[in-house]
Amino acid sequence: LTALVTWSVERLIAWLNTKIKDEKALGMLTAAVNVVQSAVKSTYQTYVQSLKEQNIFDGEAQRTALNAAVQQATNTLSEEAKNYIQTNYGDLTEWIKLQIESTLYDLKNKAE
Repeated sequence: LTALVTWSVERLIAWLNTKIKDEKALGMLTAAVNVVQSAVKSTYQTYVQSLKEQNIFDGEAQRTALNAAVQQATNTLSEEAKNYIQTNYGDLTEWIKLQIESTLYDLKNKAE
């Protein structure tokens, strides 16, 4: 009986630890995605919008906007989030670019 209780307690503790880690990771990733979305919106408001109004938002301006959003997101992310992303997803800059593209897709499709 003691062995069964000990095993049950160990399983419960392991399950709780996994749940806590999963929730922490989810919270960290949600915050990181929010940072990227904010960087995209900020870049649009401060840079892209005026160029589009002047009809001069070309390929070079797109690259500049992307680099500005990546830089802003990178500067805003916590070190813990950066480390988590690099450990679990690889290159931080590529992950941020992927999130930017996803955000732009969502924003464009909401407007339609």
